Parts: sequence; C-alpha cells; structure tokens
Amino acid sequence: MCPYLKDGSIPVRISRILTKGSKHPPGTVLPALHMPMKKITIILSAVVILIATLLTSCQKAENNPSEAPSPAFPGNTAAVDDPDEETAKTPGQSGSKGFRVGGQVPDSFKDYGKQEDDDHMERSLTISDKPFLKAAGKVLRDDYGNGALVQLKGTNVGGYLLQEFWMTVGEYTENVTAQEDVFRVLTDRFGREKALELINLYQENFFTETDFDYCRDLGMNCLRLPFWYRNIVDENGEFYEDCWDLFDNFVENAGKRGLYVILDFHGAPGSQNGSDHSGKDGHDEKQTASEFFFGDEEVIKANHELYYRIWEAVAEHFNGNPWVAGYDLLNEPYCTYRYNTGLPDALLHRMLWDIYDEAYRRIRALDPDHLIIMEATWNASDLPGPDLYGWENVMYQYHTYLYDDYDNSKGQQIANVRSRINNTFGAGYNVPSLLGEFSLFNSLDAWDEGVRLVNDSGFSWTTWTYKTIASVGNWGLKHTRDYHINLEKADLEQIENAWTKIGEATDNTGLARILSKYYKQEFTEVTR
Repeated sequence: MCPYLKDGSIPVRISRILTKGSKHPPGTVLPALHMPMKKITIILSAVVILIATLLTSCQKAENNPSEAPSPAFPGNTAAVDDPDEETAKTPGQSGSKGFRVGGQVPDSFKDYGKQEDDDHMERSLTISDKPFLKAAGKVLRDDYGNGALVQLKGTNVGGYLLQEFWMTVGEYTENVTAQEDVFRVLTDRFGREKALELINLYQENFFTETDFDYCRDLGMNCLRLPFWYRNIVDENGEFYEDCWDLFDNFVENAGKRGLYVILDFHGAPGSQNGSDHSGKDGHDEKQTASEFFFGDEEVIKANHELYYRIWEAVAEHFNGNPWVAGYDLLNEPYCTYRYNTGLPDALLHRMLWDIYDEAYRRIRALDPDHLIIMEATWNASDLPGPDLYGWENVMYQYHTYLYDDYDNSKGQQIANVRSRINNTFGAGYNVPSLLGEFSLFNSLDAWDEGVRLVNDSGFSWTTWTYKTIASVGNWGLKHTRDYHINLEKADLEQIENAWTKIGEATDNTGLARILSKYYKQEFTEVTR
C-alpha cells in the first residue's frame, strides 16, 4: 500500500489485511524523528524524495482478505482477453495476485474535484411529478417511458442488509465469515429474539434519514439496495410478518428526495456464487457452496422456488410504486468461478437465462410495468439478445473491478472502463445499460476520468459503495470507525455499542466532490 504521512510517522504499510477469516495487524511504523532543525531539514528533504518514489511504484499488498467485494477481476474485460487463461480468482484464493483494500484519502485531497473550469451543465434537481421509469430503446424515460430522459446515478448501500466484514465493523473469525453466520452465532449465544433485535439495531443505525439527505445533496438520483433472502423470509422460508417495513421505509424516504431504488437480490436461497456477499461463504469451495446452481437436484429446485416466490411477493407489493426503479434479479451469478467451472459457456448461460426468464414471467404476471434488470457475469456476451426470450422493458447490468494497477499508475483502470463500455455497446442490445458496481480504487484522477467516461456513455451507474470502515479508503463515500467486533466473543454491550454507533461516519470528501460533479450533470443520451 502507498505510504502516507500521518501523525509524524511514516507507515510502511497501513492496509487492513484479512485472510481466511483472520485479521493481521498493520506493518511496522517508523517513529517520528526528534533532532536539531538542520538535520530535520535534511531528513525531510530525503523523506519527500522517498515518498515521491514510493507513490509512483507502490505495489499491491501480498496479503489479502478472505473475500473481495464483488466481483473479482474476471469482471474486467481489459485484463482478461482470454478467460480460459486468466481464471477467475478472487483475493483470498490460492494463487490470487493479491488484494489491497486501500488507504484513507489524504486531507490534502479534500478539495479534489472542485474545478473552476468545468463547463458541464447541471441538471434541474426538481422531483418529477411523473417519475415511473420504463425502458425506451437504450435509455430510460419517466412517465412510463413516454416522458423525460432519466440516467440513474448513485451508489450501492452495501453492508446494510447483509454484512461484508472486509468493509464493515465486524471481524472475520473462524465461525463468522458471512451474514448467515451472524444469524446463527447471535442466535446460539443470545437466543433468536435477541439476535433479530441486534440485527435490527445494526440496520436502524447503518442508514438513516441523514444518509438519504446526504445522497440527495450530492446530486444522486438512485440507490441500489442489496438484500438477502433472509431479510424477507425466515430459516423455514416463511415470510416475516413485518418483512416489508424496512423496504417500505427505505423506498418512501428515497422517493421523498427524488431518489429511485433498485431492489437488488444480492443473496439468493442456497447462494448463487458461494461468496460472502451472497450471505454464505464457501471459502475455497465456492462452486460447491452455490446450492442455487449446483448439488442435489431437490435442494436446487426448492431454492429456485423460494427465489421465485420472493420475487412474486416483491412484485405484488411494489406494483405501481414509482420510486422503485426496477427489480435486479440476481447479483453476480457464478462470480469468482465463472471461468473455471469446467462447464461449457452454453450450459452456464442456459442455466442462468432460464432462471431469469422464469423470474421475468412470474414478475410480469403480477407487475406489468416495472423495469426488470438482468446481470451479466461478466461480459455482454453472457446475456442473451432480449428477443430470444421475448423480454420487454428490461435493463442489462454489468460490474467491473480491476485489482491490478490499483493506483492507475499504468493507466489500466481507465483502459478497463473503456473496455467495459466498448464491450457493452459492441453487443448491440437495444436495452438500457447499468454499470451497477465499480470502483476505481486509490487514484482520484482515475475516479475523475473513469466516471466521466461512464457518465458520458449514457450508462446509468452506481458505485460500490456508500459506507465502509475508514481503512478501506475509496471503497466508501462515508467512513465509519472499525470496532473490530468479534461476534463469537464480544459481550452484548460491546455489540450494541458498536452497532449503535455505526451511523457515526465522516465524509470521504475527495471522492464525494468528484462524484457529486457527475451526479449533478445533465443526463446523457445514448448515441451509440
């Protein structure tokens, strides 16, 4: 990790490193120097030269977390010319090239992105009186597809309804690496009622009206809301009596501020990718753990049916709600093992596309109007032409992260964004496109240029993500303190304290200024 001067010290390595459920302390820190002014001047000069050198040559950390945020680098098209040669490895897997979660943005960047010579036009932030969105060719329009152009621009509310410990306030421990473990361990320790009470406490404080206001003030018009099936049903697949309360409150508060909500099925029954961001962590056996696709046929069938039932309930409940932008059917199917299952692409495609089609038809029977969003893992060729199934009013979604060239020192972050845009347009699908997850990591110059490219393409876009612990830097627009909560050992008071204070966050001002500039720009018409 690139070193930054902090508190009179030079951290040689300041990353928080997570590997296979354990947390390792940061590297050594050189103590502050205390000596005569002449020597200080000489040494400071040397330090400046050293830092300049390090900043241009810093490499990825050798260690990495047990699970990267979704997806891993197979999601980039610039770095993976031949998927068969570059297998899909996430940080934390054996053979991974390593993963660095980044550092806090230096204070000197607090005004970054505030440029006097910007000649862009800002759009009106007046809330539409006919907000219901539908697809109109390659763009979205309000008034059921007959009104004004709308380009969705916002962020994900990741870590809210299912935690990912690399970026939230908990610790990976031997028996807690994903949200299903949170439910199980808290229930075992404190009982089912108290476990649900604690989880509600976390959620009530993670995203509040203050956060909605902040997103509106930055100029966003969209929030992608990742959810897990257990947010809606219990361990037996029975719907909670109050299962819609949180969702209704979220959509209502968003709509009051002119913010659309994408309902993102991030974790399906059985898990669609075996990764912790699905609520279930398969560790080194992610494909085997993906019981939404693989394993016992009866189990797979039951998981599919529960998945469809949840979408039917969502569609029936939100039918006609204008502030729900659309239904995001399934987050990152296959994910890390997409290119190394040993199965042919045609089979993987058919498995996924048939599920999309069944979900589409069940939703359409109850909700004829909402946008339905299908995700590619990872390229445009991983989705069918919509005419193949007769899909209408759909949006196609892509994710991209390039873990190589974390600081964009070789320009690969920007090359990767260009590749994603060109790959998508090259498919020629006459549907709107959403870059639903992406990060440009440490370099704010890369963020500025990369977001400009995405925004100018006419794609809708939502960054990953809104709120993280401070140590992971530009992954988050807001930074919270990391309380290092070990759910296997922490007492009730410690958990309640940390999860109450999760709402206390500071602004990542450098990144916020850049994104706000593009959030507030006029919507871009797709011309390719």
